[in-house]
Amino acid sequence: MRISGYGEFQQLRKLTQKDDAHLKETAEKAEQADTEATAEDSVLISPETRRKAKLRQAPDFRQEKVSEVKSRLEEGTLVTPETLRSGIGKMLDSLASGEL
Repeated sequence: MRISGYGEFQQLRKLTQKDDAHLKETAEKAEQADTEATAEDSVLISPETRRKAKLRQAPDFRQEKVSEVKSRLEEGTLVTPETLRSGIGKMLDSLASGEL
């Protein structure tokens, strides 16, 4: 079984690691600015908040897949004898090869 979206997760993870490094650098600069008593204001956004913002922009699910499954459920064609045989065959092959 292949988990779709894993590549997107990896990309998001890399971006958040970059954000974390940037946040650390920004925090260090803010500390230096505070010690120098400058009159500048700054805002610090946590890495968790950045991740949540990026996740909010990503779609939760693929609507076309949901629609397809709903229609197949309503029609009674989601599970057919052929799909059961195929699934059982794949499972037995996996058991025989020691994958499961």
